[in-house]
Amino acid sequence: MAENNQTEQSPTLIVHPREGTPDPVDTPEALRDAIERLRTSSMPVAVDVERASGFRYSDRAYLIQIRREDVGTFLIDADALPHLGELNEALQNAVWILHAADQDLPSLRGADLHAPEVFDTEVAAQLLGFERIGLAAVLEQTLGVTLDKEHQASDWSNRPLPRAWLRYAALDVELLTELYQVLSRQLFDADRWEWAEQEFQHILQKAPKPADPNKWRTIPGAGKIRNRRQLAILEELWTVREELAAAKDIAPTRLISNRTLVSLAFKPPRNKRSLLNIQEMRRPRTRGFTDQWMNAIRRGKYRPDADLPPLRRPHLPGELPKASGWKMAYPEEFARLRRVREAIAPVARKLGIEPAVLLEPRVQKRVAWDAPALRGEELAAYLMRIGARKWQVENVLAPLEAALRG
Repeated sequence: MAENNQTEQSPTLIVHPREGTPDPVDTPEALRDAIERLRTSSMPVAVDVERASGFRYSDRAYLIQIRREDVGTFLIDADALPHLGELNEALQNAVWILHAADQDLPSLRGADLHAPEVFDTEVAAQLLGFERIGLAAVLEQTLGVTLDKEHQASDWSNRPLPRAWLRYAALDVELLTELYQVLSRQLFDADRWEWAEQEFQHILQKAPKPADPNKWRTIPGAGKIRNRRQLAILEELWTVREELAAAKDIAPTRLISNRTLVSLAFKPPRNKRSLLNIQEMRRPRTRGFTDQWMNAIRRGKYRPDADLPPLRRPHLPGELPKASGWKMAYPEEFARLRRVREAIAPVARKLGIEPAVLLEPRVQKRVAWDAPALRGEELAAYLMRIGARKWQVENVLAPLEAALRG
């Protein structure tokens, strides 16, 4: 089924919104006018969010694009108007269309905007077997058009926003309603509409991921440190960097790169002079915190032995070890995981979707680890408890039963 709607002709590049590029809604008066106009419509709500990832510490929305086909596009400046709860009433009477909704919904909630129901065009594309699921690629395969994603990674906290950026932002919601209509028909024709509904409800109800107390260990290069004292220095430096970055609302790596952070832990400088011999540490935004960096290094160097972090990342309650280490450490579980994957793969091929769409890798791992001695309805109930959706259970129950019997 994958990419069965791809146009044979080269896609048409869309460069201008149909009604022109709107001005940002950045005053309470302009917001009230937008609310009144949006309130008159009952059409689907196309929504997108622009953040400043890689530039700012927070993942908050800086611009929120909203479009209803009969009233047009609104570019809401969420920096000038951070509390948008009064918009909700005007948008609760129809489905919200987003692409990769799980990325945008947390930012929307941070702006006090709450979707009553969603249609995720990325998830719809996955369920239909599209191999490429970015918005531009899905538009190309369905509508024969594409978008320029030049400003996708721009710093959307900049003010004033350049006109070219506003044009880009408006185009991101320009075609979502038409795309929704096409993908909806394809889901119905493929008898997968109920699958999509279950996925969309799952996205809406998904709980926020809990904070990881060992996130500092995920820094690239941290895994090469095999000395507990050096790990303590890395943890202290990472913690200070996070605190400073949060206070200044700047991306942590704009204070110190991950590579330099790991290098400081490997070979901690003896004093300020040694620290400032490192070129990156002499940058204005980094040098201003020289005392904090040195204090962090000292805390790590003189932390009591009993409080040093373990060499291996400890597992949180209910958390599974990384599957990459199962072969040596947990051979039975590894063999079972292989059987689970081998059982799911042919079903996914028959349906024309990816195995990870048919059953999340997280759920596959949990099944292999728990090795439930269950059959039939009891196994189905177990799969639902650990996060599988009903449509997934219906497709994988029989092969999973066989795989678990070994």
